Amino acid sequence: MMVKQIRALARGLEVVEAIQRAPQPPTLEELHRATGIDRATILRVLATLEAARWVYRGMGDKRYRLAYVLQELGYGVSVYDVIAQVSAPVLDALQQDLLWPSDIAVYDGEGMAIIETSRRRSPMTVNREIVGYKPSILRSAMGRCFLAFSDDRRRAHILETLQRQPGEEGRLAADEAYVTALVAEVRACGYGRREPGSWVLPAYRDEEFRAIAVPVMVMGDIQAALNVVWIQEAYADQEVEQTFYRRLKVATEELGKIFEAQGLY
Repeated sequence: MMVKQIRALARGLEVVEAIQRAPQPPTLEELHRATGIDRATILRVLATLEAARWVYRGMGDKRYRLAYVLQELGYGVSVYDVIAQVSAPVLDALQQDLLWPSDIAVYDGEGMAIIETSRRRSPMTVNREIVGYKPSILRSAMGRCFLAFSDDRRRAHILETLQRQPGEEGRLAADEAYVTALVAEVRACGYGRREPGSWVLPAYRDEEFRAIAVPVMVMGDIQAALNVVWIQEAYADQEVEQTFYRRLKVATEELGKIFEAQGLY
């Protein structure tokens, strides 16, 4: 006797497999094209999968990813997607507290990569399309933070990789005095500062943006960098940087505990 299939379940599994096969986290339209399932049905399937915690929708880019709980079922879930998923509630709470947005970035072997952001949640318009962007290691707050809090072996690897690049970044990476001073400054402060006048994305506003970034540490090793971005002219009080640092420090300590609990180190 042929057992009747559950069509809704089959479609759900088809969507999960399409997300897994996609070269990058897909949008609703990309899932529609990959599966041939109509958009309304895919939306219902995705809502069900999200409620079951099988699928996670990025807060910053609105793309769909497999949730970390699927690791236990043998699905290939990217560790960066896991970090983005578990970090999102912390970034969301931080944005509600500070109003200004935050990003979290990891080192992917070649450079820094922003994997989640609260910029879409913030009422402050600050370059919202940023997930996947690779900020400068030697000019961005997150890059400087990651470099300074890396151990000597990793820092040497990062600098060697940078030195092979043409232009200013490669030149500065080979400048031992510059790197030594930069690392000392970041470690003394406890956070990295964005270089004045630099942008992580092409500017579409005239205001000067500031950013600081704090390391997410697990068992003594840096795993990610968390920042906050704001418009310099919004504050006359220079103590705002320390205020933001204290709040970021609490958030990174919380993330460190989450990362350790999930084995993200």
